[in-house]
Amino acid sequence: MAGIDKIYGTTEQWDEFHTWMKQNKPDALWGFYPRNGYEDNNDRPITNFSQEVDRWLWKNCPIDWVLTRLSEQYTDWMVPYLGMEPLEEK
Repeated sequence: MAGIDKIYGTTEQWDEFHTWMKQNKPDALWGFYPRNGYEDNNDRPITNFSQEVDRWLWKNCPIDWVLTRLSEQYTDWMVPYLGMEPLEEK
């Protein structure tokens, strides 16, 4: 099943997140949009993952802005439904 939404960020954030994912969950690199063509610091979609990958990120990703984006995308009622604990409790 598809995730709720894409994760948005800057090119610099794309680089940071892609590097971390390459080292920690390379089988999910399919969810990244191409980096080419985005050389500025405007927010843009950088990934589109399934709920399974979103759930894995919630439990394993140490990058604060990724967790913040996920918490913005999933409403309060969905967080426990997906087996995720609220961000303030992490």
